[in-house]
Amino acid sequence: MSETLLIHYDINNARHACWALCNERGELTGRLSSGSIDELKDAAASEALAGLPVVVLLNSYCLHITSLQLPTQNMQKMLRAIPYAIEEYIAEDIEDFHFVVARNKHNNRTAVVGIDRETLKNIIQLFQDIGLFVETIIPDALCLPAGKQGETSQWACLNYGEDCYLQTDPLTGMVYTSDVFPYVLRRTFGEEEQEAPQKLLLFSEQEHSETFDTLFDENMLAELEQKNESLEIIRVSYNQHPLVIFCGHYRQALPLNLLQHKFKAKRKSSGYWQYWKLPAALAACALVLYLGIAAFEKNRLAEQNRQMYAQIVKIYKRAFPQSRKIVNPRVQMEQKLKELKGAGGSNSNDLLFLLAESFGSLDNTGTVSIQSITYRNHRMDISLDSKNLQAIENLNRELNKNPNIRAEIVSSSSEKDRVSGNIRIEGRSSAGNSMSKSGGRG
Repeated sequence: MSETLLIHYDINNARHACWALCNERGELTGRLSSGSIDELKDAAASEALAGLPVVVLLNSYCLHITSLQLPTQNMQKMLRAIPYAIEEYIAEDIEDFHFVVARNKHNNRTAVVGIDRETLKNIIQLFQDIGLFVETIIPDALCLPAGKQGETSQWACLNYGEDCYLQTDPLTGMVYTSDVFPYVLRRTFGEEEQEAPQKLLLFSEQEHSETFDTLFDENMLAELEQKNESLEIIRVSYNQHPLVIFCGHYRQALPLNLLQHKFKAKRKSSGYWQYWKLPAALAACALVLYLGIAAFEKNRLAEQNRQMYAQIVKIYKRAFPQSRKIVNPRVQMEQKLKELKGAGGSNSNDLLFLLAESFGSLDNTGTVSIQSITYRNHRMDISLDSKNLQAIENLNRELNKNPNIRAEIVSSSSEKDRVSGNIRIEGRSSAGNSMSKSGGRG
């Protein structure tokens, strides 16, 4: 079951906090801790708390919590209207306030929470400085079990030290000092627009219950019961800190999360990225270099292919000067040679036979250029040009791999960076006999 780190924070005691783990059912799952901000920093860095969502319950003294009857449901229009609607109730400059709103379905009013922008910035910065990413900050005064419980409405009061909380529904509540709290409670009970509750929950610290007994003396309780004869007053004691009460009801205040609009939390990227910057940069450079080399090699091969094609076309035109349309010279050459062979009369020493047998090797000459082909006395002489003699010797060796012809280099010469050579090709006598027999059977 997923857990949340709940932190109760009071800006009047800025270097102190109380925190605990809470599950989805609103139950504390670990020890409730209280200590300095530095201690919270150490705890948050532990493996048990690392990476957990963080919700801060902010002491409501620094907040302005109210509800308004607004004529619009449009969020942007409500936010623009709120400063004008409540500026007379706020002593500070209204322009310095940040507001969040939520529709209160219990009374068809709009709940409003405001906070000074600089105060909120300082709170956010404090938690960032100790390494906590906070996505939610809500008023602690809205984390009590007030509201409708079935058909019964109830209010909740809580005393913690000098703070006294009063919550009349899930989105309406505030914190007061103990000296003014009795007056506020009496006045709230007497308001005509305020629906009187059937239950009044009184939460007090177990170790300091006498303080609450002073606040709620017999005369005051009798006065409240007189105003509402059906009122049921229930006393509840808690241990250590009101966070044990807040944890079960904080989710109802989430719509009034202060980290909205311009203060919406943005998670920073992991600090581990800095360790990958150099490898990532090197990988990017290697990829760019590889793509550049691949593009260069592709262009080079394309240029070689164009040159080879031009040589094939040149050979084809010399062999078949009557051809006008050249689409695929290599295929057309093979077709022409097959036609001539099929017509009969060719033998192992004629030009067509020698061309057909040597065409495959001549087609892959690479760096060797064919300058001319001469046929005389049943032998074919090929004049070649190359950058080196080795390329001509390689071509000669390739031609001699064919068992039907024999090739030899009859001459070679070099001039500057070019080598010229002459290869003579003639049919082997055994191949000639085989071809003659084959022609006789045809």
